[in-house]
Amino acid sequence: MKRYWLLALATLPTAYVARKLRNDPQFGADAGAMRYVKKQGSVAWKLGAFRNLDKTRLQEDIGSLFGDLVGYIKAKNTQPAQPLPVSLPNHHDPSDPTKDILTWYGHSALRLETQGNTILLDPMLGEWVAPVPFLGHRFPYKDYNPLQDIGEIDLVVYSHDHYDHLDYDTLMAIKDRAKHYLCPLGLGAHLREWGIPNDKITELDWWQSTELAGCTFTATPARHFSGRSPGTRNKSLWAGFAIKTAAHNIFFGGDSGYGQHFKMIGERLGPFDLTMLDSGQYHDRWKNVHMQPEEALVAHRELRGDKLLPIHWGAFSLSDHAWSDPVERIRKADKENCVISPMVGQRFSVDELESCQDSWWEEHG
Repeated sequence: MKRYWLLALATLPTAYVARKLRNDPQFGADAGAMRYVKKQGSVAWKLGAFRNLDKTRLQEDIGSLFGDLVGYIKAKNTQPAQPLPVSLPNHHDPSDPTKDILTWYGHSALRLETQGNTILLDPMLGEWVAPVPFLGHRFPYKDYNPLQDIGEIDLVVYSHDHYDHLDYDTLMAIKDRAKHYLCPLGLGAHLREWGIPNDKITELDWWQSTELAGCTFTATPARHFSGRSPGTRNKSLWAGFAIKTAAHNIFFGGDSGYGQHFKMIGERLGPFDLTMLDSGQYHDRWKNVHMQPEEALVAHRELRGDKLLPIHWGAFSLSDHAWSDPVERIRKADKENCVISPMVGQRFSVDELESCQDSWWEEHG
């Protein structure tokens, strides 16, 4: 595995330029297509780009990148030792429309069924999380093919435009059966570039709300960044979403470092029956844009959450920690028994979260 990482990282610049020159659709829209966001008067737009509420420095110097390479080479247990088990419920069976049903597909990809509607959250269901097909391959699973089990889709929600959340291959597979798309400001330019009609796209600024698929969605601040190529860095917004269904109040955090926004969201939109928070693929160098597991617990409390579903783990190795470290650390730090840990593909009711606390990774990882 290590030699593949070395080869991949060494050839990444060449592969990127080659695909860019031949206008590979993976890259989406360019910065010119996102110029309309400047006229929106966003609360996050400053000096020609979107900004975080907290000062957020990214370490991207050569020394840091070389340190990452060394870390990847030395890292151990970043991949499961054997294919992971997958719960394979029959999604064609109609769910109780009075209940909110969730399915976690690994990483940050989820499916919400509510009042007869099907909503996908950051549906990264493809094999690779990079614009070149040799970086970030999905973990091996037993009989994993969620796209075969997804029928008509009422709404697709994207939190930001990074490859491990906005996946081109997944979008191409579902675009003919998806009725509408919800995303932060600027991300709609990618969707239009890929053939999604403008009237099927709703874009929100932080704190703006809309009603779609039987729910009220409010875009909330997050502490992250955006861009599918160097020219589009921070030209589209990133966000979390407060989702109010007929029965529950749910928070989907997307990607975010810890910051003041969590307390603000909890005070304005909480409490939440369930929070879904970024708590995997962390690194000391990325501490401003991704949370450590213990920080996710603090954010959960500030959001005034009841139960917490850790996301951004269980599908891809994007950092140098052991693949199961995120869930093991957050379970160890959880003194309030609030963390749930469903199996990949498990279909569960928000009213019955106690059924999602098995340590399945210990037996199969």
